[in-house]
Amino acid sequence: MSEEKVKVFAPASIANVSCGFDVFGFAIEELGDFVEAHFNNEGRNIIESIEGAEGLPLEPEQNVTTIAAQALLNEVAEKRGVTFKIRKTVIPGSGLGSSASAAVAGVFAVNELLGKPFTKQELVRFAGIGEQFASNQLHHDNVAPSMLGGFAVVRSNEPLDILSIDYPEDIRVVVARPLIEIETKKAKRMLGRTMSISNAVIQFGNVAGLVLGMTSKDYNLIGRSMVDMLAEPVRSKLIPLYDEAKQATLDAGAIGTNIAGSGPAIFSFCKGDESAQTVLEAFKKVYSKSDLSVTYFISKINPEGAKRIF
Repeated sequence: MSEEKVKVFAPASIANVSCGFDVFGFAIEELGDFVEAHFNNEGRNIIESIEGAEGLPLEPEQNVTTIAAQALLNEVAEKRGVTFKIRKTVIPGSGLGSSASAAVAGVFAVNELLGKPFTKQELVRFAGIGEQFASNQLHHDNVAPSMLGGFAVVRSNEPLDILSIDYPEDIRVVVARPLIEIETKKAKRMLGRTMSISNAVIQFGNVAGLVLGMTSKDYNLIGRSMVDMLAEPVRSKLIPLYDEAKQATLDAGAIGTNIAGSGPAIFSFCKGDESAQTVLEAFKKVYSKSDLSVTYFISKINPEGAKRIF
């Protein structure tokens, strides 16, 4: 039996990206999940420890990391179990793809242990199984960028079809994350089951505009296209001071501001580091007037996605 141990990192991500509900997502830097893994003699998966998040289950049948990893093990009829040590640096329920990075890290680690029988693109499907367990719905707009890096477009979930598009190299992401939790399952239940034709037409136009804006590096078009007729009008009510923060960041020069995933994190796109710092200060000024605990950071879009550390 192989005694090899691996350690991998899967980055956090921001999905929806305004108008691209369950379709768009991009990876961010530094935050994410670290997983150490090795085959064991037990014939079953074991979670040895979880750091950085309270209340996550150690039972493999209830944990996103091991559920996704087991899907890959089943695919290759691997009977050995895997022991996992997990360290999370992104808080569950924050809107930054915590369950997705957990699923991606588990799948990527096992693929490394197996000698990399699958490409990253092929691994997205297995990570999606873990994400489906977490949210009760099959979607890949977080797992795709966490695995692949960059800006992902989920053209189809079944059959799975993931596209990667170009984006401006100097685009920056500014995030304000109020330390409250919004569960993805509950946030999805808030949304209506239908959309008016007039709103759908607006949404389709903005989706096309955002893709073209990213690929042509047209910041003005990116900003004009960051209008969401589906999720933002409903979910923004769950986020304290959302409207004030959005207006303040736009006034400070943000290209566009919207909800990160299901929230409560809010993100702004900015052109360059100087603008990003100005927008960060605008976020801070808004939330300094409240009793909320809020964390802030600036990130580039992470081009690499999941990676092996050793």
